[in-house]
Amino acid sequence: MFINHTKHKAASYRNKLCMLISACSLLLAVSCKTEHLVPNAKEAVKDINGTWSITSATLNGSELLSLPDAMTHLSAFNITFADGKYTLSNPVPFIVSTDGEYVFNDPQYPLDITFKATGAAKEAKSSFVFPVVEGKRRITLTFSPGCDRNIYKYTFKKIN
Repeated sequence: MFINHTKHKAASYRNKLCMLISACSLLLAVSCKTEHLVPNAKEAVKDINGTWSITSATLNGSELLSLPDAMTHLSAFNITFADGKYTLSNPVPFIVSTDGEYVFNDPQYPLDITFKATGAAKEAKSSFVFPVVEGKRRITLTFSPGCDRNIYKYTFKKIN
């Protein structure tokens, strides 16, 4: 009888221990507050203010800057953006030929930039890419200034 009573006590003790461990585990799981760390940051509006010069220019996929004695004036071309306006220096084949205003299709996630030359009846739209290359922002514009078969792609770097 004494042996049977000891087995019963041991089983009872194990049951109580299991219940205590289960209760503690449940309390631990329920008491932990799960915090979802979602950044409250918004994508910044793309700031292109400043003067930009051409680092790469292609016409229908052919690099223009590397051609000997051809289109060397491209390296002298600059575009300055300031508060919704742009100014051209040393004009070259470009989407617009005179100074004017510009606007993005979306200020935070622009895919296109639209140029409106002063006095022009029509706006001109270009694709807009704003990558980081070697730690510096670049602007890449792809456009066709006249003939749809001639597609220019200019990549600019900021010079100030």
